[in-house]
Amino acid sequence: RGACAPRGGGTEASAASVTSARRVFRMNCEIHQLAPLRCEAFQAKEVMRAVLHTVLFTRALGVVRPRDVDCELFDLSYATCGDPGVDAAVEERLDALQAWLHRKTRAGGETHARVTLSFHELGDGESFHKKQSACWEQWRVPLEVVVVDDAPRALREQLALELQDALRGAIQHVIGLAGERKDHIPPVTTNKAACFPFNVGLPAEEEEKRNGALGTLKKLLVDASPPSMLG
Repeated sequence: RGACAPRGGGTEASAASVTSARRVFRMNCEIHQLAPLRCEAFQAKEVMRAVLHTVLFTRALGVVRPRDVDCELFDLSYATCGDPGVDAAVEERLDALQAWLHRKTRAGGETHARVTLSFHELGDGESFHKKQSACWEQWRVPLEVVVVDDAPRALREQLALELQDALRGAIQHVIGLAGERKDHIPPVTTNKAACFPFNVGLPAEEEEKRNGALGTLKKLLVDASPPSMLG
């Protein structure tokens, strides 16, 4: 898998190379965009759980005990780091995603959203709970959340089968891509963490940022003095 083994070295040359490498990583964040996953709101949490844990597993640091998990809603399985702290952090974000989707689908039907998983540099003695400012990799997962509560049962079953195939393909794509793209992984400076510091970005937060930016622009336009008229 795309894990990065700890790199030792206590010479000045090694320290200089690590510093130089980190400077490059701060300037570049590799982006991986997955294909949209079309699902119902109640399926979104399990879909994202499988995708997020697959990505986290491919970027594990080698100090984990992998655990295979069977999907609750689909006939497939995925691997996790087997770390309780990582599991809890993911579940907390998934609960927030589910609550947001519940509000959105009740209010306006079909919803398009995007969930991101960003990895940050790991400093000496840090755990994944500490997020650094330098992001070196981000995975983007678009969701197309549909409302088909009143649709015929056969149609909903067909959509579920199509989603299962798409999810299986997404998991395989993540594993393959993570294995190919490893040169940008920053140096590992600790053997105490299960994975790099990570952050799961949710659509609700993007929505707040957009609304905040629009509110600021509106305030600037309202407060701006009108141009003087020359007679």
